[in-house]
Amino acid sequence: MDKQRKAIGFPPSLLGESAYRLPVVGETADWMALDKSTGMGIRAHPWDETPDLDHALNAQLKAGKPELLATQAELFASIYYLEPEVGGVALFAKNRVSLSHLRNAYGSNLLRFRFLFIAASKGGITEDNQFSDAPLLQHRSKNKMIPSTAKGKKAQTSFRRLSSSSAGWELWEATTSYCRLHQIRAHAALLGIPVLGDVVYDGPVSPLLRELMPKKRGPGLVAPAFSGLALHLQGVELPAAGDIDAVAVLADPPKEFRLFLERLGLFDGLPQ
Repeated sequence: MDKQRKAIGFPPSLLGESAYRLPVVGETADWMALDKSTGMGIRAHPWDETPDLDHALNAQLKAGKPELLATQAELFASIYYLEPEVGGVALFAKNRVSLSHLRNAYGSNLLRFRFLFIAASKGGITEDNQFSDAPLLQHRSKNKMIPSTAKGKKAQTSFRRLSSSSAGWELWEATTSYCRLHQIRAHAALLGIPVLGDVVYDGPVSPLLRELMPKKRGPGLVAPAFSGLALHLQGVELPAAGDIDAVAVLADPPKEFRLFLERLGLFDGLPQ
């Protein structure tokens, strides 16, 4: 990461026990995009018990924090929801006019989202391109989404396999123009490629470090090579508006994700 890149700081208690500095990966007079870490929400949701960026940003803006006052924002309001387990691009409007415009664009399927995730090869998927348009419905008693043609809401996700390893691991790209709750995870599971680390949708568990580094020795090698959900929102494309061209906001996968890809033999498939 470029140490000179602009970032927004959050003291302990706002986003958890630790202090954070989240890189700004895109900004105009109307919006700001942060590279969200896992373990924090973008906005409050009944399923989540984690603090969220909507609250944290506005609390600091109200308190007069200089780096937020410098953005000349009148407010910060998220454009879409992204679960705390997923890191990547988090987009916020900086005024009410842009909030209306961006949320209308999102609701009209004019934004484009690109996710990266790791899955285990089960030998059944031979085509590198897959697609799911299963309508999704919230489970009655569990925090998960299920397919339902009768009551589910429309959802469409395209999948592309970027690389495979001899050990049976795969790097996939998922794209959509609208992100419903758990959409990528639920659709991936329905296609037989659940996300690594996804306990809700029966995703595979991470291999141990000793499995990926057989020549190494030491007690630490019995730990999993990756913790959490191996899913990252790498890019969001915003549509053109008037005389403003379309823009792509990118957030590279974190160091731990990239190192895991390298150890799995999947790093060459990572989009640059």
